[in-house]
Parts: sequence; C-alpha cells; structure tokens
Amino acid sequence: MNILFIGGTRRGYLTLKALVQSGATVSGVISLIQDEHESERFEEAIKVLAEANGIVHYQTKAMKDRDYGRLLADEIRPDVALVVGCRVLIPKSLYSIPPLGMLAVHDSLLPSYRGFAPLNWALINGEQQTGVTLFHLDERMDGGDIVGQRTIAISPSDTAPEVYQRVCTETVALVLDACRLLSEGRAPRTAQDYDAGSFTCSRIPADGAIDWSLPTTTIYNLIRALCFPYPGAFTFYGAEKLFIWSAIPVDADRRYVGRIPGRVVAIAASTGHADVLTGDGILRLLEVQREGYVKTPAATVIRSVRSTLGLRSVDLYARMQLLEQQVEGLMQTHQKKEATTKEDGR
Repeated sequence: MNILFIGGTRRGYLTLKALVQSGATVSGVISLIQDEHESERFEEAIKVLAEANGIVHYQTKAMKDRDYGRLLADEIRPDVALVVGCRVLIPKSLYSIPPLGMLAVHDSLLPSYRGFAPLNWALINGEQQTGVTLFHLDERMDGGDIVGQRTIAISPSDTAPEVYQRVCTETVALVLDACRLLSEGRAPRTAQDYDAGSFTCSRIPADGAIDWSLPTTTIYNLIRALCFPYPGAFTFYGAEKLFIWSAIPVDADRRYVGRIPGRVVAIAASTGHADVLTGDGILRLLEVQREGYVKTPAATVIRSVRSTLGLRSVDLYARMQLLEQQVEGLMQTHQKKEATTKEDGR
C-alpha cells in the first residue's frame, strides 16, 4: 500500500517517523511550511527524514491543484494519503485521487470541536477530555466519515503543551492502527451527523487578553490553554504588556467586599508569587514575562498592592506614549542605518 504523507508540525514529524520505522511504504512526502510566528518548526526535520529514507519530498505553503494534481496522479500514485498537522485547505481535485481516500487527523472527538485550535478551545472551556479523530476528507469542514478515534483525558492542572504531547502519542498510534486495517481492507467508515456536534472559530494572539472581571477558573483555563509555545495569555501592568505563563487559583483567606478585578492584594518575595483579584476570587501569578524580556517570578515585576492589572482608560495615554517612543526609536535606528550606508558608498 503506497502512502502519501502530507503535513507538518511536531505531530506530523513524529507520525512520519513512526510510519517509516514501522516499514510502511511511504511513496511521497509533502511537508507544509509553518507560519512565521511559530517557535517550533519542523519543515527541515521532515525534509531530512524523507531524504534519509529515499522518499520523494516536496515543500509548500498551500496545496493547490495546479501544483500537485499531476504529481499525485502520475508520479506518486498513492493508494491512500495521510494528512497530519495540516492547516490549509486541500481541494477535492486532490483528496479524491487516492483510491482509498485522503485521511486527516483532527485534535478532537468529532463531531465535537470541528474547526480551529480545538485543543486550546477544549482547555479554555474547561473540558475534562479531548481526543484525536482520523477521518476522510470531503467538502465539509471536518465532516467526513470517521475511521478511528482515541480519547485523551484532561486534568484540571494540565496545560496545552502537556495535552499536546499526549495528542502526538495517540495520533501516532491511531495512524499506525489505521494503516494496518486499510492494508487488510478492514478499515471502518462511520458517517458523521453534520447537524450534530460543535464548531470553533479561529484564534489570534489578541484573543489571549485577560478580563480580570471574569471568574477565577475562566482566567486560569485561558492561561493554561495558551502556555508556550502557544501565544500566551496576557494583561497590562501600567503601560507594559505582561504575559502570564503560570498561575493557580487559591482559596481566599479574606472576604473582599471591596473588590476591584485585577487589583494586586498580596506579594510574596520569598516564593515569587503575586495574588490578584478576579471577578469572584483570587488568582496567584507564578511566572510572568514583560514584553521584550525573559520569564521571571511574578513578584520580581509586580511590586505594589496598589497596582491594578489590565489596560484601564487611565493607562491608555501612557500606553500610547510608550508605543510612540518605540516607533520613534525604530525610525531613528533606520535613519542611522541609511546614513551609514550612504557614507560607506562614497
């Protein structure tokens, strides 16, 4: 059974590696170039893996019929295609070529959480489980027939990177099992009820802004759902953007009838934490990062119980001034470089 592998990211690399090590016949690899902002890149690792095993390799940002239709039909000729770590649309003209179908992995238990960033949304929503689903691509978003699923538990203390590691492990197991069943002609196909389930919208870094008036658990879930290498949950400390990388809810030993969400109420230099009021309780900040600086204990940055986190109207002017200073500094640096270049050219 000739397999075409399409994908990227850590999970894609681990899946391709497992396929090769299992002795599967991978006839071609199309690795997808990841977004520039991503800190973990696997295009080169996938390329090296393919070349080391004599597998035809191509690299692209998007899957287009005019680029890959002839390649799939006439050169690679896959019996089945496996898509892992893909964030681009694959047209019907391509996914209809392999006779056994083009199967993709989605980070949820379909039909729930169809769409974007399902793992992150599951943690944000406080779900107790997620999973991975292998399904046939069709014209609907994550709506094709299901080949197999694996369930993954989520504990209240899990972070997105920790769950993602389990997602990678279960993806590899799911794909290897499906390949065996496909080769034996025994792979199941269970139709989805497309009117059932749920959908998620795409996320951008700005969605990580913390609203301190929300319940403690809601804010905590956002923080653990966006831990590095994800963009991070953030607030503002005065005019500075402040990322919150680690925090825990704590039981309040005081009842605050005078409550300002975002107000710092305790700082512990010995342990490095700072306690902040939320809409209904207290969140203990452990590790933070000022924009442009390294991660540090919260108490090394937050130093006063008169501080209020979040960008309030009184802080907007200071924030605008800071941004203007940064832009002015960049312009001055650019002007100096231009002057130096002209001087060197004389």
